[in-house]
Amino acid sequence: MSASSIEGFLDTYAERYMASDADAITAMCDVPFLAVREGRAIHLGDPAAVRAHFAALMEAYRNAGATRATIMELHVTQLGSTSVVATVRWNAHSADGSLLRDFVTSYQMLRDDAAGWRILSYTYHDRVA
Repeated sequence: MSASSIEGFLDTYAERYMASDADAITAMCDVPFLAVREGRAIHLGDPAAVRAHFAALMEAYRNAGATRATIMELHVTQLGSTSVVATVRWNAHSADGSLLRDFVTSYQMLRDDAAGWRILSYTYHDRVA
């Protein structure tokens, strides 16, 4: 498993996310899906729930003016031969290039030879006060 294949997958994820393509993002995830935000586990049991979850987040980014997300740092921890945890420091930018948000998210991912990478869960890292 190369970090470059994971980075390529996450670059595609970011492009589709910023394009508000909830269907494409849902297709990149395994269902049931687990999202962790603000210290709360969000269990998403079917594709419609996963899509609705991501669509709401995409709308919030769009309303904030975000048009692009870039990987600033990527740390990959291999978990056996087909699974990783990828921790990404993202920067979300507006159309004029200004920084809107600097944040960290970890993704538990699984690779299937036929399907490629799939996201099993994510944890949005809470800000430490």
